[in-house]
Amino acid sequence: MDYKDFRNGLLSLSSILALFSTTLLISSIALKPFIALEPADRDLIVIISGINILFSVYCLIEGLYMKNIFKLEEKNIRKFGKRIGIISMLYFPNVIVFCSLFIKELHSLLKMMLFLLLAIKLLLLGIIFKEVYDLVFKNPTNRKFDLEQNRKLYFD
Repeated sequence: MDYKDFRNGLLSLSSILALFSTTLLISSIALKPFIALEPADRDLIVIISGINILFSVYCLIEGLYMKNIFKLEEKNIRKFGKRIGIISMLYFPNVIVFCSLFIKELHSLLKMMLFLLLAIKLLLLGIIFKEVYDLVFKNPTNRKFDLEQNRKLYFD
């Protein structure tokens, strides 16, 4: 994947994830009497939203420092790919627990927000896993060629 496309996608999707997770968090707390939300469901939404916000902040930090990382040697870029891949794999159970909220009887406003968040989460994880594949698991000659091409295009 192109460096600029990945960086822009990572930054934009993680900021949208943070914004929508904050909205879900605030609405589930503030609108509790109006949407008949059970305390257990509210607590689960608060925990999931908190984890979403932490993950999106992590992705924002990684996206902002990516320019410095891609100027370094190939082994540092592979470490970056492994690091972001491992953190994303640790985040993946959150997506599975998040999908369990669709089974519960929730207000239609919450279900709409959950669908939006699920789409954003899947897009974010998709671009991260694609870049991890390109940086870690791709054929070394193809990986080196792509890195050199990105360096010439964006850093020289």
